[in-house]
Amino acid sequence: MDMHVHPRAKAPAAPIPVSKRNVTIARGKKPRVESREPLKKRRKKVQKAFVIVVLALIAISIAVFFYVAWLPAFRIQTIAATGPHAEEVKLIAARTLEGTHAFVLPRNSLFFIPEHDVRANILVEHPDIEAVSISASGLTELSITTLPRAEAFVWCGATRELADGLCYSANAEGLIFAPVSPSIAPTTEALRIYAAIEGQEGSTPIKARIGYASRIPEALRFIKAMQSLGANVVSVSLRADEADLYTEAGTRITYVLGREQEAAGIAASVFPQLSLNDGSVSYVDLRFSGKAYFKRAGEVAQPE
Repeated sequence: MDMHVHPRAKAPAAPIPVSKRNVTIARGKKPRVESREPLKKRRKKVQKAFVIVVLALIAISIAVFFYVAWLPAFRIQTIAATGPHAEEVKLIAARTLEGTHAFVLPRNSLFFIPEHDVRANILVEHPDIEAVSISASGLTELSITTLPRAEAFVWCGATRELADGLCYSANAEGLIFAPVSPSIAPTTEALRIYAAIEGQEGSTPIKARIGYASRIPEALRFIKAMQSLGANVVSVSLRADEADLYTEAGTRITYVLGREQEAAGIAASVFPQLSLNDGSVSYVDLRFSGKAYFKRAGEVAQPE
């Protein structure tokens, strides 16, 4: 007898519990996603506030700066000057400090002293001043010190023959900067130079330069060398590329500019044999290589 065992029917599965959520679905629209826009807005607000604060601080700083610049406690009230032309220097500086910078800041403010203008104006009006030192002394006083130019020689005209007796102080670079009183010029202490000048404005040679200015330093050293050899040189005439040196007795010593070293060597071997300060020698010519020509008073020139 066949027995069939039928499988037991499975019990139906228990339904999966579903929690209900409130979900809103709009037809034709994407599901709502949380936006970051509020965060961006907050950052922009912070940045904007920071910029405003910075600008406000800058504006306050500028206002305080202008306020302090105009305070009398920080503006030059007195000027002290020492050195050449002290009183004139004080007046020049006072005039220069008048007014404002671009109609905004006072020129006499302790923080905006126009040192360049003060110095330039002083040097223009007084060419005999070599340097100007400017510094603040306290909060309301300006201190100015001027230094005179060093006189290297006096310029007395273009040539010895056309000299009118008026001489002017000049420095080693050939700048003519001050007249010399006729009562003391020429003197044996001051070397007199006769040469053409350049850059003269008006009737006065002041501020002009000697035409051979670049050669003057070497010429001055050569003159000192001649003096050390016993030649009492008191004047020199510069012409073209040559120079004529004159002793107090009138003896002329001629050499070529730019060849000072060679001429000094020749002079060192010749001068001990000559008397250059008593008028016994008319001239000594050092223009030729290895030779010196001289002429005694009343004699014919001869090489040495």
